[in-house]
Amino acid sequence: VAQGTWSSRRSDSCASAALLAAGAGGAAAGVRRRRSTGRVVRCAADGDMASKAPDASEAAKQSAVAAAGGQAEKGGDKGIIEKMMEKLDKNPELQEDLKTFFTSLTFALCIRGFLVEPRFIPSLSMYPNFDIGDQLAVDKISKRWRDFQRRDVVVFYPPPAFSAFVGRPDSGEALIKRIVALAGDTVEVKQGGTLYVNGEAQEESFTNEAAKYQYGPVTVPEGCVLVLGDNRNQSLDGHVWGFLPVENIIGRATFKFWPPWHVGGIAASPP
Repeated sequence: VAQGTWSSRRSDSCASAALLAAGAGGAAAGVRRRRSTGRVVRCAADGDMASKAPDASEAAKQSAVAAAGGQAEKGGDKGIIEKMMEKLDKNPELQEDLKTFFTSLTFALCIRGFLVEPRFIPSLSMYPNFDIGDQLAVDKISKRWRDFQRRDVVVFYPPPAFSAFVGRPDSGEALIKRIVALAGDTVEVKQGGTLYVNGEAQEESFTNEAAKYQYGPVTVPEGCVLVLGDNRNQSLDGHVWGFLPVENIIGRATFKFWPPWHVGGIAASPP
């Protein structure tokens, strides 16, 4: 019995020890769980910070890429120019073509500015010798050594009397007419539209029809000429607005070059 009692007590002791050990283990486990939970919380917080940090980093990277892109674009423009220059240096034929082009352009501009100028016909005032759209060459240089003559076809800037008659400011547009009288000539249109210069009737087969108006007699003042259109009844010319100062003349028409079926010289114009 004593031995059984002792065994029972020893079993109770062992059970108590086991309970104590289990309690300690549970406490330890609780501590471990709390520590683990703390680590998980801290890790979660660190994870939030880590997920936010790349945003700033990514923005910095994007800014750097954009800046690099801008520099690359500028560098690309510079690279294109450099490549063009290299291509030009390595291609003698291209150099010759460019030289020819700019030489021809300069020559053409000089010719237009000082020698010959192309003009086109905007109306029927000079019909039948010039039609609408005809293009002609205007000699601007020969007036320096050659005096204007009767029947010269000239391109000119109209005098103030023209602007006053049409009732609008000078637009800078040039007109084209034919000289019929020079300074000192006495001019008259009479007897069915025949032109008289210094008392002599003029044979004018180049006109469209005889004038249907009377004019003069008038004497052309010094430094001026009288100009009329070949289409006498459809022309706003000197018989309406008066005399043309010679200084207003740009040059004389010498050659029609367009359209091809109108190519040729100027009818009745002296050489």
